Amino acid sequence: LDSKWNTSFYSVYRDRVWNGSIGESEIYIGYGSKLEKSNSWEVDEIQKNEKIVLGLGKFKGESLSTTNLVSNYKGSIFYSLDQKFPLFVKKYKDKFIDNSFRYIFKPVRQGIYLDTKLEGLYSFYENGNNQKYIGFGAGPEFTFGEFKKKYFDYTKISLFPFYRLKSGDSVFKFDQVSDQFTLNLSLDQQLYGPILLKTFSTINLDSNSDNYGDFINSKISLSLERRSYRLGLFYQPHDQSGGISFTLHGFE
Repeated sequence: LDSKWNTSFYSVYRDRVWNGSIGESEIYIGYGSKLEKSNSWEVDEIQKNEKIVLGLGKFKGESLSTTNLVSNYKGSIFYSLDQKFPLFVKKYKDKFIDNSFRYIFKPVRQGIYLDTKLEGLYSFYENGNNQKYIGFGAGPEFTFGEFKKKYFDYTKISLFPFYRLKSGDSVFKFDQVSDQFTLNLSLDQQLYGPILLKTFSTINLDSNSDNYGDFINSKISLSLERRSYRLGLFYQPHDQSGGISFTLHGFE
């Protein structure tokens, strides 16, 4: 809880952005700064992650209501609190990493958890527009296996519905909050040895939306898991894009 504020500056040019049911839009040009603070802590085995972000920038992008490009200053205040409540947790057999951990860099926290999220956003624009929402969600997460055996020794399943109480509109298409009720589904499954399959998707459950029942976000990846790194391939069906990812464990 004693983390410091981090300041960053950014610029974008011809950046394509995917925005749920709205689809793809373009930020023609943009620049600005962010002031961000993140905290992670644990109370009675409840994991908590908090984030506060203040932003100010100028953007030129696709208008929300027309196909024209519009230019506006934008300010924003964002807050989120994620919590993971343990409902049933299996005790570690191994508290320390040894040679049996060939595929992962820390023991798997097996068990059943309840994930919750509280989130709020207020955005305001040079022309007088503003949009704001308060969002909340809760859903179960099931994690089984140690990721030590040759095959099917690790499974993680998560279901997370999320609802937003929203008012107002953006000037732009790329940051308009449009999906009020969604369901996130994810599955991680060890296939063989270090090969891990990960899937993630978001379904629109807003009955007032023309995209009700549609998958508005999705990602499938296949990765090689090692104690020190992860190398993977991924594909995103919602926008037909893909690529290669590489992660060094122990680095943020």
